[in-house]
Amino acid sequence: MVTGFVLLAAFVVVALNASTTAGAVVAGGLGAVSAALAGFVSRTFVKSQETAAGHLKAYFDQPLEFARYLAAERLVADADLSREQRAEVITTLAQSIAAGPAVGAPVVDTGGQ
Repeated sequence: MVTGFVLLAAFVVVALNASTTAGAVVAGGLGAVSAALAGFVSRTFVKSQETAAGHLKAYFDQPLEFARYLAAERLVADADLSREQRAEVITTLAQSIAAGPAVGAPVVDTGGQ
């Protein structure tokens, strides 16, 4: 990104100091190409960063998700439920674990509770 900006600035200086119109046009065209290159590199870098941040967020959200499943398991174990009720709750819990988190689901901050 910095290289593209430096090239753009250099070509602007060359275009302003060109002794002929053709030289100024060529320098301006090269400046436009360098600006396009800088924009492409910047956009690619930002997309790459967003993808990496999404993967990192998923990596750090996994322990929280697992802690919720463990808390649900403890609640079921401590509850006074019949075998049928327990089987139904465990089936629902297993289905939610197998389905995984919803894509783009917001993470709810419980304040450490």
